[in-house]
Amino acid sequence: MKFSRLLSAAIATAALLLAVAGHAAPPTDVVYGNLGIGGTEDLSATNTDFGGGALTDSVARLAQGFTTGSSSQYLTVQSVTLGLFSNDTPSTRTVSIFSDNEGVPGTSLFTSNAQEVTSTGKYGFTFPSTILSPSTKYWIVPQGPASWYYNFDEDQPTQQNLSGWSYLGTKREMTASLGTWLNSTGPYSVSITAVPEPSTYALAAIGVAAGGLMRWRRRIAAR
Repeated sequence: MKFSRLLSAAIATAALLLAVAGHAAPPTDVVYGNLGIGGTEDLSATNTDFGGGALTDSVARLAQGFTTGSSSQYLTVQSVTLGLFSNDTPSTRTVSIFSDNEGVPGTSLFTSNAQEVTSTGKYGFTFPSTILSPSTKYWIVPQGPASWYYNFDEDQPTQQNLSGWSYLGTKREMTASLGTWLNSTGPYSVSITAVPEPSTYALAAIGVAAGGLMRWRRRIAAR
């Protein structure tokens, strides 16, 4: 009975510590992309225009899809970095994460904070509260008009830091047929950073607490 009370107290303490620790930002990892494990590789000199304007009237939107890994370790997206160029410099843009609808973008689920886009570069779009589901398809859809860089010599986006995320494809929506997504050339430059879900930390802390109490109980019994 005493051990049960101690275990309950330890779990409650661990939960309290996690609540306090939750105010501190956990470490981030690049979980997916083709800009390297740290998201620092250079952009190419090739781009695709979209979203209106004299050069982009025919293409309304571009999208690049991915599938999350089976693990729940990295599902809280903090930022999406894209290689962009503004066709209307300077301009404010956002990036949205869409659901999947039978292999094409479905409904907008999350939209990033606004970021000013000017000349060619890598722009990070932060997400205030974005938790994805494991083994689920999603689409990245930036706001136009803009240019999204890609390079035929680059590998398609793939898992980074053993996340298990995978490339789904690239699509384009034509202005003349809004709502219809066609296969597009790619892959486009992208880098996604994410953090472990709070539940991951909680389970780890409870496991450590329970393990410590088990060792303490064995030592007491051995005396």
